[in-house]
Parts: sequence; structure tokens; C-alpha cells
Amino acid sequence: MGEGGYVAEFVSDVWVPLMKEIMNKGIKIVTNAGGMNPVACKNAIEKAAKDAGIAIPVVAAVTGDDLTGEFPDLVEKGVLKPFSVEGEEEDFAIVKRAPVLSCNAYLGAFPIAEALNRGAQIVVTGRCVDSALVLGPLIHEFGWKPQQLDLLAAGSVAGHLIECATQSTGGNFTDWQLSLANGWDNVGFPIAECKSDGSVVITKPANTGGLVSKGTVCEQMIYEILDPANYTLPDVNVDFTQVTLDELQPENNSGRVLVRGARGTSAPPMYKASIVIVEGWRIDGMMMIGGREAAAKAEATAKAIFSKVNTILKKRGMKPIEKYNYEILGAEHSYGPHSTKKDAREVIMRLCARHINKDALNIFAKEVAPAATAMAPAITGGGSGRPQPLPALGFRSCLVPRDLIKIQIHVGSSPAFDFVDPVVASSTSATSSDPVCVRPAAPAKAVQSNRIKVPLIALCHGRSGDKGDVCNIGIICRRKEHFELVKSQLTAERVKEYMGHLVKGQVVRYELPGTSSLNFVCTKALNGGGLNSMNMDRQGKCYAQMLLDFLIELPQENAKL
Repeated sequence: MGEGGYVAEFVSDVWVPLMKEIMNKGIKIVTNAGGMNPVACKNAIEKAAKDAGIAIPVVAAVTGDDLTGEFPDLVEKGVLKPFSVEGEEEDFAIVKRAPVLSCNAYLGAFPIAEALNRGAQIVVTGRCVDSALVLGPLIHEFGWKPQQLDLLAAGSVAGHLIECATQSTGGNFTDWQLSLANGWDNVGFPIAECKSDGSVVITKPANTGGLVSKGTVCEQMIYEILDPANYTLPDVNVDFTQVTLDELQPENNSGRVLVRGARGTSAPPMYKASIVIVEGWRIDGMMMIGGREAAAKAEATAKAIFSKVNTILKKRGMKPIEKYNYEILGAEHSYGPHSTKKDAREVIMRLCARHINKDALNIFAKEVAPAATAMAPAITGGGSGRPQPLPALGFRSCLVPRDLIKIQIHVGSSPAFDFVDPVVASSTSATSSDPVCVRPAAPAKAVQSNRIKVPLIALCHGRSGDKGDVCNIGIICRRKEHFELVKSQLTAERVKEYMGHLVKGQVVRYELPGTSSLNFVCTKALNGGGLNSMNMDRQGKCYAQMLLDFLIELPQENAKL
């Protein structure tokens, strides 16, 4: 990290090696590498150019996202609102009593556009929505206005499609062999070719690895969007439901997908903000266990370690372990009742514990290794030594009234100026999803003798991700003629039943007819989610792959798909 928390690697690994070529070609850059200190990042970019003896670019920094200093006052005034999904609010009370390390609002695209309008060649932001890094330049280039909501939505979709590196060009793709066939050691990063009418073509550089197809682009489109008709951003609410994807004639093996049909409505009256707090201490440890009944031995060992530690803590007058979790990696532990590897002969026992007292976890750390001589046979490989307690960081989200965010733009050597938010917000806050796309579950059909069962992956592909403790599972039909069949069987109720060992809240299903897709929003699904989670898969990255094993019935005559 650079001074004050900016991303130093952007300066050392991107700017410095490429700055001469960037300056010679007049390339413009927009980056959120400012992190916690955009101005310091701006200064570092300028200094590197000066030290190299080249022309110093006009660099702008966008500030105002950092609310850490004002946070106690905002809490005291009661103006912050809990963030909620599907009517379920996050635990916001804890931020009033736990140490707060940071609070940052997610800014939008119009400050970026204004910095470019003022002559900036490089724009550095702190916290902002990822898609704004693309929408901002489009507003600048095409002169889009705050009232042109469909265009803002289209630009946001373009940003969303390329915001996660190579996830739209073959990375994290269900049909991974198709992407691997072109090579993963030189995967091409996505390119968005945007037009003033809002249409966009997603492609990648010629002669690079990976893959651009309807499948790769659609998986990224439905990634982490919750309600697809109401994807809330600072500049616009995006409706993905009628977006269409069309493969164009490939050029130089690059692949080209045309994206159209996004719609927009007014942005909400509040910004979303992220809060990082300290919630005591946590510790993680892993050991390998081999041989017959390895999973059973690992589970018994894990339970015994926690029981032993709590006995010691009680004798010393200390509170028991407050939260703990164990996972048997290699035995499909996260698959729960769907595991087919209970007889695995080689597993990793992963232990995770949290406590308000660091000394309690030091006791825990000392009791992990002795299990190798005191408990099950064939315990080995304690990793890189005794596990060490680390601060348990927690993540929460809240909503902040727009008029309390004071954005400033620092362009070159000119004095910073206040930025007036031009976005006309709606009068209602999108704190929970509007289930306009939810469809009632179709009654389950009885099994017929002339029907067969196939795994969902034969008909669909998918991708999953997180928003706090919420997991978003997107399922995309390979052929649009399968959409009605899949809809009739993959209901919210059946997904809840199938994933119930992980999803402790509700499952809400949304439809995206334009791409023959379904989006399942699963609440209380990640054991706290993100920094708060004690799961190995704290972001739900594997959930779609699990659901793709769900069995779908179809007529015998459709056996050849």
C-alpha cells in the first residue's frame, strides 16, 4: 500500500513501465487505485513522471467517498440507514459499538466525467462503483445527460461486463474447457466497443487466450446483480431483464458479442456505503488427515479440539469460543447431503474460530498440533506452523443521504473544487428489491415413466457471487427452448430445499427473459459473508457449480441435447 492507503502497485507495476507509451499515444486512464487516499496516488503518478523526465500528465483525483471522520456524527444524528436485501436488514447495531476502521460511500460516474471535461488525462478515484469507471468516460465522450436513463443504464452494463478482469473473456466460465482450448497463460482482457446509442460489443485483443461468447458474457452479466430489474447504482437503476446478447462474426479469433436492451430508472436518494469494523480476533488452522474414513476422523478431531479448548478456557475463567466452524476439504463438506465423497481417503481439516480475547485464541493455537499425536491416526501437514490470531475484521453496508456526500475534484495543480451532483434521484430508496420479476412457482410434475433425469449443467451454465451475506446464483439456459422447462422445475422452493444446508434465509427467483436466464437471490447464505464469514468459500463462488448438479426431468425423446 502507498501512503495513506492507495494501491502502490498501480504506480509501480502499471504506470511506471507504461507511462512513456501512454503519454506518447495520449491514452486516457480512469482508475480506482486511489483506495483510501486518491490525492496521494495522484501525487505519486505525477512524481513518477517528473522523476523519469517526461511530460507530467494532468491527473485528477476524486474525493468525498471517505466518511470515516464523520461516521460517529452521522451515527449520532441517526441519518444512516441499514442496507437490506429482500426485506432483510444487515446487523447495523454492531457498528455503533465496535471500532470502525473505515466508512466509504460508493460514488458514481458523473464526477469522473467532470474531471475528464476539465482536461484530465488520468482520473484517480477512491471508493466508487466499478461500472462507473466505464460510464464516466462514456458520459464525457458522448455528452450523455443525467435524464438519459436508458443510456446511463447501457453504459453501466458495459462497465459491469468488463469490471471483473477476464470473467467475460473465459475466466470463471462453466464450460472451462472451451476457454482453456485457447490458452489461459495469455487470456485477453475484455474490450468494450461502445456507441452513442448505448449498444456495446464485448471482445478481446486478437490472438489472445480465453474466449468471448454469449456464454462468457452472460455469466458475467448476471454476476452479483441481485434483482435484475433493479440493479441499484449511484447514477441509475439498471434493468437487465430484456438485455439481449448476439454473437457476431469473430475477428482474428477474438470473439464479438453485441449487447443491447438495457433500461434505466432514476437512482435512489441515498448512496450505499461500506463499513469495516474490528470484531475481536480470529484464527484459522489446517491439517491433513489420510487413510480410510478420513472425513469421519477429521470431523471427530475437529469437534474434540474445540471441546478441549473450551474446557481449558472454562478452567481459566475465560469465555468459551464465541464462534467456530470446521470444514472437511476433499470430502465435499460444503455439498452437505449431496456429497459423494464421504469415503475420501485424503482430506484437509480446516478450523476457524473467533473470540474477543486474543489470549483465548493463543490457547486454541497450541491445541491444534497435539491432535496429531493424541487423536486420529494419519494427521500430518500442519501448514506453515502454529496458526496465529489476527484481528477479525467485519464488513457492513449502510445507506447515506446523497446530500451529505461532499465530493471534490482535484485537477492538476488547480485548487480543488466542489462537485455538484447532477443526478435527479427518485423519492424512494432501493433498500430492498422490488420483486417485479418474480414468477410464482409452477407445481412440481410427477415423474413419468417416459421421462429421464439429467443434471442441470446439461441444459444450463451459471455463475455465483456475493453481496455481504447474500449469494446470487445466476442460471443461464444453453438454448432458449429449454427456458420454460427449467423454469417449471427450478423453482425458488426447490432451490431452497437443495441448498438449504447453506442458505439459512430465503430464496427469491427472478427471470431475465432476454437471455433465458434465472437469478436466485439467497439470503443468510454465506455464514456472515465476506470478511465476516468463517467459510472457506466466503463469497459463494462455488454455489452455482453445486446447483448445476440439480436433476431436471425431461422427455425421453430429448435425451440427446
